Amino acid sequence: MTRSPDPRGHDLLADRALFGLDSAEAGELQALGADADDSYDLAAAAVELATLAIEPMPAAVAERIAAARHPRTLAGWQMSGPLPQASPQSTAMPPTPMPHTATPPAAMPSTGMPMPHAAMPIPHAGMATPATVAPRTRRRRPAAATWIAAAATLAVVAGAWWLLRGRAAPSAPTAAEARAELLASASDATRLAWKATPEAASASGDVVWSQSAQRGFMRFVGLPANDPAKAQYQLWIFDRARDQAFPVDGGVFDVTATGEVIVPITAKLRVDDATLFAVTVERPGGVVVSRREHIVVTAARS
Repeated sequence: MTRSPDPRGHDLLADRALFGLDSAEAGELQALGADADDSYDLAAAAVELATLAIEPMPAAVAERIAAARHPRTLAGWQMSGPLPQASPQSTAMPPTPMPHTATPPAAMPSTGMPMPHAAMPIPHAGMATPATVAPRTRRRRPAAATWIAAAATLAVVAGAWWLLRGRAAPSAPTAAEARAELLASASDATRLAWKATPEAASASGDVVWSQSAQRGFMRFVGLPANDPAKAQYQLWIFDRARDQAFPVDGGVFDVTATGEVIVPITAKLRVDDATLFAVTVERPGGVVVSRREHIVVTAARS
């Protein structure tokens, strides 16, 4: 059984179990590689079988079946075997034989049916009578109720699956872990040391950037914390292929803790050949073009 990791695949599987798919949806499910997953279909079938209602057979039908199994005669129930013998403890009276008539009437006055020559047995207390308990039969539930039950079951199954998947999913890597992974995996990852200006004389750290991955991280130690309501830090990336008057915006960030701080770079445009990284202090939200009045650190690439 194949299970698609794409949530769209699970949506299509649920639709197939509940309503069926058109040709376009079936093609999409096949393209996702989940068309062989029958778990939703089996769940809907299980609900269908488990919710079938059982109701008693109509009395008229039960009587017709009983009559077909035990035909009647004018004198009473026809027995296929000898009369049962009463036990010694029984208080029922023994059957009284019908006297023989020399010339029986040819037919009953009211029905015209011939009268048998031999006397028919008269029912008594020990005689068995046909069963009157009607057998039970199955009737399908209304389609709407069945589909609602199936949908509820599928929702529970899907919810449990999502919950288990969420618990099993690994936690997102920290900024430090992501930085170490970039340094280990990107062959062109470059690490440049920050050079502090008088605006932040105690600041140090480095910047890591990979042109092929278009990703990078800034690491700071001793950079003063800022009040986001008054000012924010903003990174600028100078690209050799662009006008140096308009560096690429690398994102706005805050420093609210002492010690080492690692910040991901969020470049707004593609950077082809980074030559200089600079961090400035700007108004809250950042600016489109910096006046470069408050530069705190820079990192140049030789």
